[in-house]
Amino acid sequence: MAPTVAPYGEWKSPIDVDFITSSTITITNMRKNERTGDLFWCELSGATNGRTTIMVRSADGVNSELTPAPFHARTCVHEYGGGAFTVGSNYVISSNFADNRLYKIDVATKEATPLTPDNKAWRYADVEIHPSEKFFICVREDHTVDTPQTVVNTLVVVRLDTKEPNVEVLTEGADFYSAPRFNPVNPSEFAYYSWNHPFMTWDHTQLYYNYLDISDAAVKIASQTLLAGADKSHEESTNQPRFAADGTLYFMNDKTGFWNLYSYKAGGNIELVLQEPVKTEFQDPAWRFAARSYYPLKSDPTKIASSYTKDGVGRLAVIDVKTKTLKDIPTEFQVIKSVYATTSGQDDALLLDVGSYNIPEQVILYNLRTNTYEILMKSSSAEVPNGWISKPEPLTFKTTGGREAYALFYPPTNADHVAPEGTRPPLRVLSHGGPTAAYQSNLNWNINYFTSRGFACVAVNYGGSTGYGREFRNRLRTQWGVVDVDDCSNVAIHLVERGDVDKNKLAIVGGSAGGYTTLACLAFRDVFKAGVSHYGIGELETLAKDTHKFELLYPESLIGPYPAALELYRERSPLYSADKITCPCAFFQGTEDKVVPPNQAEMMVNALKERGLPVAFVLFEGEGHGFRIPKNIQAALQGEVTFLGKIFDFTPFDAVPIDIINEDAIGK
Repeated sequence: MAPTVAPYGEWKSPIDVDFITSSTITITNMRKNERTGDLFWCELSGATNGRTTIMVRSADGVNSELTPAPFHARTCVHEYGGGAFTVGSNYVISSNFADNRLYKIDVATKEATPLTPDNKAWRYADVEIHPSEKFFICVREDHTVDTPQTVVNTLVVVRLDTKEPNVEVLTEGADFYSAPRFNPVNPSEFAYYSWNHPFMTWDHTQLYYNYLDISDAAVKIASQTLLAGADKSHEESTNQPRFAADGTLYFMNDKTGFWNLYSYKAGGNIELVLQEPVKTEFQDPAWRFAARSYYPLKSDPTKIASSYTKDGVGRLAVIDVKTKTLKDIPTEFQVIKSVYATTSGQDDALLLDVGSYNIPEQVILYNLRTNTYEILMKSSSAEVPNGWISKPEPLTFKTTGGREAYALFYPPTNADHVAPEGTRPPLRVLSHGGPTAAYQSNLNWNINYFTSRGFACVAVNYGGSTGYGREFRNRLRTQWGVVDVDDCSNVAIHLVERGDVDKNKLAIVGGSAGGYTTLACLAFRDVFKAGVSHYGIGELETLAKDTHKFELLYPESLIGPYPAALELYRERSPLYSADKITCPCAFFQGTEDKVVPPNQAEMMVNALKERGLPVAFVLFEGEGHGFRIPKNIQAALQGEVTFLGKIFDFTPFDAVPIDIINEDAIGK
């Protein structure tokens, strides 16, 4: 059957909001009990209605829920969380979002016993159980005095050999702590890293090697050695400390410009694992706890399975520490989010969280001897529809100053429809959040929701993005609102000049920090005809004064010291240049957002409304930074496509009512 001719934006698609929210789940924090063979993971889906639950898969392949409602396995340490649970011999220790306490959950009975005192002001994350299983160490974030300047982060000890809830501070004084990890050869040794304002985890951290004094009465640090990060004038980011079975400590460090793997044995020297530093990133920025981009093999701890990113594409390899060589493992996957070494029978195997542009995120068991894998679970229960998934084209384009930036271009793709001859599609330029983050070539249902309706989308890895080394990442130092804006504008111009898109139907879309770039593009450049901000930042001074502890001084590296650079904050704030915005804009915002408070959106909406510009404002009750509840995810998608349809003069087949203030001004 010949394809139906229909305008871009009006194509019918099976990828609708019900498909996205009902058939997809988010899988995180994969863990395995090596003694029993049980797998554990956090799962968020439409069925849980925004609640994260812990699932368990027994050794014989049967899945069950370990934490039924109302238990909510989530932590908000640093607001972004991660590392909500870990696995013991026959139990799991997990944070419960409802009261922020840590619980010991019996795997057989599912009985949950509180381990920490009843104090909701105390949040916990990144639990590391001591090999004796008499206690564990974790991060505690104390919100007793709940302002960004007064929240206190510490490493604490919680005893497992007592019936009473308890917690004792192990170390304090740094602004942040992460990744306490024990040495299995000598359990009185452990490592962690910490950092202080104004740095973020990807800027400068300190790695400590510690010796514990362990008794029935207390657990204390007897002595410690600073391994990395002593000189603040020479920034280096150290993350992911992890001990191998032979007692070697491995960790990531980017002092050569890219995150490479290093090793250390007590009393010895720090060594680069490979022969030479490589211009390749072996990890992503540590926004969340408990990342795992590498893991020593079970059969031989001198061989390290690792993912890495090169030219924006994820790859898998095994590093031989003895020969200092790396051997690539070819796969069809372009994104590898998590690596854990285990066994499959007598063979070394890897538990991997993987995906690609046409493969939904899934957890696989990869056999390193046979180079075959078994799919253990998928993030989508629906089959990927043939002919409806847009294949991204990697772009390297020229931007301001003759420099290069990067992007992924997704053309309109629909098996049943074509556009009238001589027409070109509308373009959604996507600016990622962070801004220290990056787009990857994973299957993005939100993008395909739009491309299957006749939109082109381009996901921009502007200067400041990760995956391309520290120098590229540092392009955004004091240049937020300049470099990102230039790059997002220039990629749109590049695609117009190539003839890929309609120059009169260019939209800029972003969430969080990407929402700021969206609004800044509208205020400071004359390229786009519409904007859509999801919980984006409109006023930078408010961000500097009204954010959470983790990002309290992040704006100083992106813009300048506050309040000394107050004029620059105002100059870069879209709110104060709202009179320069000449096109319609839509805002989608959660009422409980602590990262970008709702007053940011409200101020921008009011400013545009007073100027008579078409503006939509959709506020979601109970949502925080990012939308978790299925009905709100659906409303944001349908609201955006309907809004853009009204602006660009087409009617999506699944349009919904949306209140647009000053709607009669569209097109004028």
